[in-house]
Amino acid sequence: MCHEIAHSWFGLVIGARDWTEEWISEGFATYLEDIIWAQAQQLTLQETADQFDLKALLRWRRLSDELQNSEEELQILRPNMENTGQVSESGSSTVKHALNPDKTFMQVHYLKGYFLLRFLASQVGEQQFIDFFRLFVKEYHGQLILSQDFLRMLLIIFPDMERKGLTLSSIYADWLDRPGIPKWLYERSAVWSQAKLVEEVKAELTSEQLVMLLELLLEESELSVATMRTLKGTYNLQNQDAEVRHRWCELVVKHAYTQAYRDVEHFLVHDQAMGVYLYGELMVHEDPEQQALARRCLSLVQEEMDQSARRVVEEMVL
Repeated sequence: MCHEIAHSWFGLVIGARDWTEEWISEGFATYLEDIIWAQAQQLTLQETADQFDLKALLRWRRLSDELQNSEEELQILRPNMENTGQVSESGSSTVKHALNPDKTFMQVHYLKGYFLLRFLASQVGEQQFIDFFRLFVKEYHGQLILSQDFLRMLLIIFPDMERKGLTLSSIYADWLDRPGIPKWLYERSAVWSQAKLVEEVKAELTSEQLVMLLELLLEESELSVATMRTLKGTYNLQNQDAEVRHRWCELVVKHAYTQAYRDVEHFLVHDQAMGVYLYGELMVHEDPEQQALARRCLSLVQEEMDQSARRVVEEMVL
């Protein structure tokens, strides 16, 4: 909900002039959702900082995994580079990779865009960066923009950035025009891994901490039936939010925990958009029971699925 509220500013009041730069909408909304959420929860400054670090780590892990398993050309936030924003003589333009079905389910524009904004905030100060957002929205209210509009205004308002070597060209090179992960992000991820709330992942856990716990367990090669049963019972995993249940279902599939296959079926039926790649995990292990589960779930929901999602799932399952 906070993410969609953030689109009131970036997406509706201000939009991307070239939709290949969709990070202008999705990256900004992802960055602002944390700020709106912290305000709604009335968190203290320390609680806000702790939550921001935990959310950053979870997003880093998601982005890192996605970039390891996707085509490099789909990882670039400004794929048209210096031609971004150009139109033909007729006034038409094309959206690069728009018909690539893999792009539909990628989050790079959300996540890498979010991390670019976190990087910029770290250079000028969090509050100063939010104050700049207000100036920028006032300046470009009701307009379609390019990345360069935001970055040029930022560099004008904060001239010390250029004196430190941070130029429009260097931001393009490090963040917008290349695939992969910038150096700053690698370095910061090590700091987030030691964050307070990560260290506390043991007893009373927030949903974000439960996601973190399950992601760490997904790295384990073996988990016993007793461990899986204890996990589910202790944390009531089948009744948590969709992000937690998604990781739980991944764990169930990886370790063939048949006692929780009903949880997987429930997730695939009731959380269709998030469950697309779970079908692939059910099929890849070549376990007849898991493959039958995938086909049964598809048969239950295929008539109401989004067409793009349905095509992707059918390629995996049929």
